Amino acid sequence: MARRAAAKIDPAQPDMPAKIRAVDAWYWAVNNAIRLTAGPFAHAGHEYLAEPLRDTHPNQVAMKGSQMGWTEKSVLKTLHGMIHRRYPQGVLHLFPTADDVGDFSKARFNPLIEHNPDHIGRYVRSTDAANIKKIGSSMLYLRGARSTQRIEGLASTSSKLKSIPVDRIVFDEYDEMDQAMIALAVERVAHSTVKEIEKLSTPTVPDYGIDAAYKASDRHVWAIRCERCQHDTVLEIEFPKCLRRRQDGTAYRACVRCGGEIHQRAGRWVAMSPSVKDCRGWWISQLCSAYVDPTVILDEHERISALPPGERQVFYNSKLAAAYVDAANRLSPQDVYRCIGQDAMETRHDGPTAMGVDVGAVLHVVIGYRPAPGLLKICHAARLDSWNDLHDLALRFHVECAVIDREPEIHKAREFQQAERFRVFLADYQEYQRGDARWDLDHGLVVMNRTELLDRVHGAVTTPGRLEIPRLTSEIEQYAAEMSNMVKVLVEKPNGSRIYEYKQVGPDHYRHATAYFLLAAERIPVATPAGLPWMQRTMTHAIMDEDPLGRGRPQAPAGRGYSQAVTDYNPFGR
Repeated sequence: MARRAAAKIDPAQPDMPAKIRAVDAWYWAVNNAIRLTAGPFAHAGHEYLAEPLRDTHPNQVAMKGSQMGWTEKSVLKTLHGMIHRRYPQGVLHLFPTADDVGDFSKARFNPLIEHNPDHIGRYVRSTDAANIKKIGSSMLYLRGARSTQRIEGLASTSSKLKSIPVDRIVFDEYDEMDQAMIALAVERVAHSTVKEIEKLSTPTVPDYGIDAAYKASDRHVWAIRCERCQHDTVLEIEFPKCLRRRQDGTAYRACVRCGGEIHQRAGRWVAMSPSVKDCRGWWISQLCSAYVDPTVILDEHERISALPPGERQVFYNSKLAAAYVDAANRLSPQDVYRCIGQDAMETRHDGPTAMGVDVGAVLHVVIGYRPAPGLLKICHAARLDSWNDLHDLALRFHVECAVIDREPEIHKAREFQQAERFRVFLADYQEYQRGDARWDLDHGLVVMNRTELLDRVHGAVTTPGRLEIPRLTSEIEQYAAEMSNMVKVLVEKPNGSRIYEYKQVGPDHYRHATAYFLLAAERIPVATPAGLPWMQRTMTHAIMDEDPLGRGRPQAPAGRGYSQAVTDYNPFGR
């Protein structure tokens, strides 16, 4: 490619190479032999980087395997643009955490300055701070986007971030960032005439983060031409049949038509959705890496079923650049539909019922009761516009206990709690809470581990006979969709520990409302069928000696079978 570019230079214009370097980041990097940590940037072995490095589309996403050189490509593009004044207002590089900023500055940026004094170093005016550099006349800002809705420890509204005007933003490891912070960061290019946004990441789960962004793009893939039959093979799409064994057991990349060996250097970028014009997308995996032996990938794939779910996820994400979730870690709408019973959605109930409320732009409400030991029955699901509507609904259904999202409307939730005559608890997710929920009766709080509680919802849905929902309506369709919009993934923490967390892949309000309903159901008795005498219903409502999900709480001695209408028993037998 470099030779072809050089061949077009007019001998009568000796300054033409300089002009090309000023507008072509790939030519600038190769022609100047820009030294990276591992050596000079070269076309050989990184053929797939040439077009993305040259492409000037303002909105780009890259779904890539690990160690594919894409971060280096993005850094070179940034430095080239700043040196040649493409980004006069500056550039913002966002990383998942502040620690990532420090690592990047020491391991990647500083060596670029030291190893390239003529082509980069002489343009860098300040390198003292790890998170801000002056390059030419503009600034490079390095920031960490934290999952606590803070950036670099700043306030969630981030006045310091808001003061940064830039022409280009790079989201490095997009999937690891708090999605709520991305819109805030994007506003930094609002006053720019360039407005470049680049998102790059190893994918995690389907329909989330970079996977969702790539699906909305023009979806470029690296198509490798077979020298024998001239057929194009896309390794990421054709895996695993694109890898074949030789007689000695080693593997090679194979044309899916004729079986001949193909080489990643013979590829070209092809858009699978060329009609999409507003977003350029790239997909590349370790299958196309000149530095990864395909034998290693095929060997690991052939024993994939024996690997733990977390290791399977790492294989698909890092090596194949494919979003993946184990079937056991995500509900499907079909799972939810299997809980549908014979009864229609109720408009009122004699009680006692439990209510779970997720608070957002609207209130997502789930109300249900315990018709028998071991069974929870949801009788109403609704989206409400106001807290007054919630009050009226609770009265119609004779709610005895409610659990409500503590945030984001903590003051309104407290006002509702204080105004109602039935018991209302505010839910507080805490990562370090383990086991049963902790009920604070004095302050009206219930503290639980988020992952464990959402696991309970999953178990209630997938275990036959534990949860029943009303007959299918448009609202139940919405309910099923939102129940399915959470995925359990293995996450590595900054200290190196690995834990499971649930990621949101779409609206998930009903999933949380159901979780809160399950908590509230711990504190109500089994409901009595309509038609029993009033006294018998009242006494039966007070019986608290059964586990609502049939885990066999010991019966009280004769004559002591009734207790107060408050129980701390966990319906999940924990």
